[in-house]
Amino acid sequence: MIETVRRLVRSAFPGFPEHHAPRLGEVMGIADTFGWAFAKAQIAADGALPLDGTIFVTVNDSDKPTVTPIVRRFHEMGYRILATEGTARYLRAHGIPAERVLKVHEGRPNATDLIFSGEVQLLINTPLGKLTQRDDYIIRRTALQHRVPYTTTMSAASAACDAVLALRSRKGAVCSLQEWYEMAANDVGRHDAARAPVPPHRPPSSSIARGQ
Repeated sequence: MIETVRRLVRSAFPGFPEHHAPRLGEVMGIADTFGWAFAKAQIAADGALPLDGTIFVTVNDSDKPTVTPIVRRFHEMGYRILATEGTARYLRAHGIPAERVLKVHEGRPNATDLIFSGEVQLLINTPLGKLTQRDDYIIRRTALQHRVPYTTTMSAASAACDAVLALRSRKGAVCSLQEWYEMAANDVGRHDAARAPVPPHRPPSSSIARGQ
């Protein structure tokens, strides 16, 4: 399985506009499971996912039902959950302990202060609205500057959860492209053999001669 993620330029180009970064290249992770492929791609993109710590969540209203089971999985793995007021209230209402954190425009200490001080290891953020867009941009820029991995879609947040589970389950393996090609070719061969038509059963020729 191959997972592609955008390469975000961090320390090499400080101050570089975030919205231009995705155009600067891609990396690829290859593994036998989706979780490991995504984990490898994140590592290659200088965004290795944390195996423990604190996750800060701030999502728009339409994403709250989708993010809830994802955050629940992180909570069950032992992560501490921080969230802005609306997200924290929604998560708590669905049985997930979440500590409220101020938005940037609400005062200090806020989300950027926590990222700056190293208290946040992963950011899940889906912006919506003009006021929150500015807040979210500042939060994501701070995360970039301090090498905190973040996701801006629910599919990426779910993939990050799968990747953490994969990282925790076993040690990773490194194979050459030739080895991956050989494994893929063998899989295709086994698949084709399994799909090969079975010839119809015919009775022995002696039985045919006797009319049986």
